[in-house]
Amino acid sequence: MPSQPVSGNAQTVISLHQAQFATPAEQINVLIDEALTWPASNLGCSDNGGIGRAVLTPGFRVVLEVAGVRYAYHAGRDAQFFLCNTPD
Repeated sequence: MPSQPVSGNAQTVISLHQAQFATPAEQINVLIDEALTWPASNLGCSDNGGIGRAVLTPGFRVVLEVAGVRYAYHAGRDAQFFLCNTPD
């Protein structure tokens, strides 16, 4: 079965993950790759400034899975992704 094409955002997140965890690309699965509107300024992540201001914030989410462990990367409109340890 041919593999699905990977978006630019997913490729960015895969590169970030590889740099932080030294994970080979073939062990990384992209589960979620989406544009969305976050309900608050914390971009859906409690460890990114608490609960955040209730303001609709456009952004992105990419969720990876490596060896059964999920890693959620969030970003605002600027597509500056960060690992969210505590997704809301």
